[in-house]
Amino acid sequence: MSWHDPARSLEPEDETALRNELRGLLGMPAQSTSYFEAEPTPELVLLADDLRREARRRNRTARKEHSWMLMAASLPFALALVGVGAWGIGQKHKADHLAAAVAHEEAEIQRMAAQQARPAAEQPLPAHVPAAKGQPDQVLLMGQAAPRNKPKELVIPVQRSADPNENLAQSVKAR
Repeated sequence: MSWHDPARSLEPEDETALRNELRGLLGMPAQSTSYFEAEPTPELVLLADDLRREARRRNRTARKEHSWMLMAASLPFALALVGVGAWGIGQKHKADHLAAAVAHEEAEIQRMAAQQARPAAEQPLPAHVPAAKGQPDQVLLMGQAAPRNKPKELVIPVQRSADPNENLAQSVKAR
């Protein structure tokens, strides 16, 4: 029977006595019933000390995982996430501005359509006011007064002639 066999603890007493007798005849020490009852030899003590020293040395020199390494590895992903978020926020602002511009344009188109849809009688008709001699032609809308001289604007009177090419005519020598 092997020494590591678990059935050995249930071995009959006469076989255990026979084994102890054989061990005594061979000059081997008697087997203790507990592992911790045996006294360690000086070689085992030295071996245990060497193993402890080696374990401490390896523990001190072992490469330890630190949280900063994990953070450094995740930094590119975090930067990419921030960049995508900033781009998305910019796109949202741009879309909001475009939506506001479209709404303004639609309101302007609706206003213009409502103005065009008014009956013709309500719309003011342009009236031609003949100009005095030396004065430029003026077109006035019905129900509006003649424009007054505005001090902020420079008005240059234009003399319109009947022939548009009159100013461009050149004299040619007679042959």
